[in-house]
Amino acid sequence: MSDTIAAIVTPAGEGGVGLLRISGPAALAIASGLFHSPGSGSPAVVPWRVYFGEIRDPESGATVDQVLFTLFKAPKSYTAEDVVEISAHGGVYVTSRILDLILQAGARLAQPGEFTRRAFLNGRIDLSQAEAVADVIGAQSERALQASLGQLKGRLSARLGELYDRLVSVLAQLEAAIDFSEEGLAFQKRETSKSITDEVMREMDALIESYRRGKIEREGARVALVGKPNVGKSSLLNALLMEDRAIVTPHPGTTRDLLEERVRIRDVHIRIIDSAGLRENPEIIEEEGIARARAALKSADLALLVFDLSLPLDGNDELLLAEAEGKTKIVVLNKCDLPERLDTGALLARLGGEEPVRISARDQAGLEGLIDAIRARLPGGAGDAEPVVLTRARHREQLIEAREALMRAGESLEQGLSEEFAALDIDAALQCLGRVLGRSCSEDLLDEIFNEFCIGK
Repeated sequence: MSDTIAAIVTPAGEGGVGLLRISGPAALAIASGLFHSPGSGSPAVVPWRVYFGEIRDPESGATVDQVLFTLFKAPKSYTAEDVVEISAHGGVYVTSRILDLILQAGARLAQPGEFTRRAFLNGRIDLSQAEAVADVIGAQSERALQASLGQLKGRLSARLGELYDRLVSVLAQLEAAIDFSEEGLAFQKRETSKSITDEVMREMDALIESYRRGKIEREGARVALVGKPNVGKSSLLNALLMEDRAIVTPHPGTTRDLLEERVRIRDVHIRIIDSAGLRENPEIIEEEGIARARAALKSADLALLVFDLSLPLDGNDELLLAEAEGKTKIVVLNKCDLPERLDTGALLARLGGEEPVRISARDQAGLEGLIDAIRARLPGGAGDAEPVVLTRARHREQLIEAREALMRAGESLEQGLSEEFAALDIDAALQCLGRVLGRSCSEDLLDEIFNEFCIGK
């Protein structure tokens, strides 16, 4: 990392301010050759102080823009290198012009995520914290933001680091028993080593279980509206969105494809999916829509099963109940403003006593109660006790693999096998934790992670 990189940090387009960042050993020299303070030329720059001046073209001497100039001296900077930030006016041309001058002076255009990658490689943050930077930027709700900030502050790192250290201690005892088995020394009992690995596995289980909540906080909950044709799914979607997004007609089968919209319900980002009506013997043109409705139901975090209170149960309703078997769901009884013909007693018997929510999507009656029910059914709705959650599939996969290795190690210890077997599996578990924290990772893994970032971060 002997070269110096630069990029426009703010999004493309017009705005009040456009920020450019330069990082590397030549950052100050490059920026100082372009920056001029009024009446004093290129000033002697004091770190962490903001200077007002101009960016000038070194060849023509022409002023490009009036800017603010700040030096962040290594290692107390975002990348732990010398960093210069230039705040210019937020025009498309002016920021591009300044960047061109910086590149002409010897900097290289930064790759996506390269500033954060340098922060990781220089030891300022670990890999899970680096990933949290992208999550903070992409947060779409307060809960997502707080989860990402917690990871950025190192909560997950601290938790996994503690598990890592405990496993290192067990591994050290096992390796000592292997290396000095003939010295007549006393080593940690197998029962103690197994007890520690079992406790680490239990803590891993809690983190693995937290992934469903963390994934929802990061990506949003998928909520599928399903029911037979003309029960009011599209009207319910419009009511939740508080706008006429879906076409509503009195004719069954109006919705032929999936319609996905985003909305915030309480403190959770929701992706609501309106689907084609499920029914027996559909028309040919409906078959693909129904297949997609089934796929949406299968992948949903929560299903809203919508029934029409003004009609008796029929074969299509029975089909819906069968399709939703085993799913996390809320039963919604729509059209409560009309005379009731649905046998709610029979429906309750089918649901095992689960209480449905009565609404009128047209009049928005009962909508607040439905929103409360949706929030309560999603992870975290009842106040989960786990303060640290996994938000990325990569982390979950590594913990599952680590747990399997510890399970094998525990079996070896319990069966009285040579310490070498348990040591190999505990080392494998440590490698998995190391890949989450960045203590053992390949260049390919780093490329995959940081290529998700925008240029300038």
